Amino acid sequence: MALSESRKNYERNRANNFKTVSAKYRKDSIELLRLNLYLEVSGISANNYIQQLIKEDLDNKGIPYPDND
Repeated sequence: MALSESRKNYERNRANNFKTVSAKYRKDSIELLRLNLYLEVSGISANNYIQQLIKEDLDNKGIPYPDND
């Protein structure tokens, strides 16, 4: 099913509101296995977990929020 022009514009504008940050692991990495186990047990997504880690790390380092003036 083809997308309407308005839907295409909506999807394009929505995509412009996000920035992707990622981590890459070898498929046989023990750290990847640990991560997957933790995500399964905790029930959170990898995206949510990464966001929590980044926020906690920046908070611990005292990185201030930018002024939005």
